[in-house]
Amino acid sequence: MAKSQLAKPGRATRRGRKEWGELMAAYEAGDSTQRAFCAEHGLAYSTFCYWRRRLRREETAEGQAPTLVELPVLADSGSGAWRVELDLGDGLVLRLR
Repeated sequence: MAKSQLAKPGRATRRGRKEWGELMAAYEAGDSTQRAFCAEHGLAYSTFCYWRRRLRREETAEGQAPTLVELPVLADSGSGAWRVELDLGDGLVLRLR
């Protein structure tokens, strides 16, 4: 991305997802530190970090297929009543009766 496409210093520029993707590709292809890259391209470091995390999270989410876990069927107790407990972690349990 050419530096001529940047806004005037001191003036915020709104960039879309596509442009941030191009900026991240340029950063990855180079050997600058994050702060140096931001200074060279007139980017706020905090905004750069936000978009870097956001785009990485989107890439990770796109690459993961939903996972289903098959649960074994337990023997019927004969009472006709059913009970389900789901341990959600951190001491949280969902009980269905």
